[in-house]
Amino acid sequence: MELDTSLPGEAVAKVGRNDKVLRPSLNTAIKCLKCNKVFIFPTDRDDCLAHLYLEHRLVIADVDEIALLEDYLQYWEKEFQGHEFEEYCTTMFLDQLPDGTYAKNEKYYLLCDILPKDFELRKRLQEQRLSAALERHQFELTDRSFSKECLFCRTVIKGLRADYLDHLFDKHFLLVGKPEKLVYVDELLDQLEENLNKLLCLYCEKIFKDRPTLKEHMRKKGHKRINPNRREYDKYFLVNYNRNTSSSTSQRKQQQQRPKRKSVNEDNTSVDFDKHFARQDSDGEHDSDWSDWAGDGESHVIKCLYCAQEEVQFSTLKQHMIEAHRLDFDSTTSSLNFYQKIKVVNYVRRQLCLLRCVCCDLQFDDLELLAEHMAQESHCGIGVRAKWDKPEFFFPYMENDGLLCVLDDNAGDDLNADVVRIISEDSMAQINKDAERLSLENFKL
Repeated sequence: MELDTSLPGEAVAKVGRNDKVLRPSLNTAIKCLKCNKVFIFPTDRDDCLAHLYLEHRLVIADVDEIALLEDYLQYWEKEFQGHEFEEYCTTMFLDQLPDGTYAKNEKYYLLCDILPKDFELRKRLQEQRLSAALERHQFELTDRSFSKECLFCRTVIKGLRADYLDHLFDKHFLLVGKPEKLVYVDELLDQLEENLNKLLCLYCEKIFKDRPTLKEHMRKKGHKRINPNRREYDKYFLVNYNRNTSSSTSQRKQQQQRPKRKSVNEDNTSVDFDKHFARQDSDGEHDSDWSDWAGDGESHVIKCLYCAQEEVQFSTLKQHMIEAHRLDFDSTTSSLNFYQKIKVVNYVRRQLCLLRCVCCDLQFDDLELLAEHMAQESHCGIGVRAKWDKPEFFFPYMENDGLLCVLDDNAGDDLNADVVRIISEDSMAQINKDAERLSLENFKL
């Protein structure tokens, strides 16, 4: 990828049909902006930035948000060949040396987008990266020459990449992402395959001793998806190529600064199946650990299906849902049995976690917009049966979901207090076996 360095406004990416030029190639040699030292990107990226600071006292502002950093550095390396830092950079005076030693009025340089030329360059590079990503995205949606063996079973999927992603989800419950929202899918799948070959969990990234143990861990913990908090995966999601970098950075910092509370809604995306369906002989991780068993006298905190409201009494929460969300839970689920209600709760939890409307499946950027939409459109319901009546929703989507513990405590279950309901252990055992079989279907690591 070449960049015309005469003026930043004239920077044009020479992107062709060849897939190899859609992004900067690996192992790109980048020369220091001021001296003759050469760094190999992306491996030496941090070393290069450290060298600029320690040796030349140059700091590049918001370097993590620069699209195509290699092209950015190459442009400024040519600019600084005939110019000094003072001509383009903001000069700062600090009372310390680069190594932290105290010194008086030491001069440093800040290269940032306050400079119009730098601002224009960053903007052009972002547009260039977006254009390349969109071209690759369109190719991946229509290319039928794709062929790859499944990450888990021996099946070879040929045709569209969307067919491969659908296979991973339908057969193995691995949630990677929707094809229309992913880009550079081949590289993403290669990365997932490499992690699995290293016996690395895709979500928590723990290393296990063998594949059966890894398989059991991912099944029980619900870790059949990539970790959304890892920035390394950002480049595979198309939305990140046209996102306002300053706003996304501030949002990320706010999330990092928020105090973590140990509550039932602390991490809705992390489902600890050990605390609900663990067997003592499963993998030995929690042998003789009964700490997650609630005592007979302990009450469960119950979280509302549609907001952050929490109550101790189920009746109080149901009244809240009627008043705040216009949903009569008992009436809406009166025709459903216990296991169907479990599916409904887990389906609604998942939809809100994915920022999707429960009824129309519309995607939103944040929870406030989703809540406003559902309130205005009266979509605080349970959705159509075809959406939630699936085996995958047998499993809790939220850790320690107190609502699942009180689902049988409704009016329909106590029509006759003199009648003692008996649930066959054989039936329960068969249901558990069926659920486990569905989860393990074709899941062969």
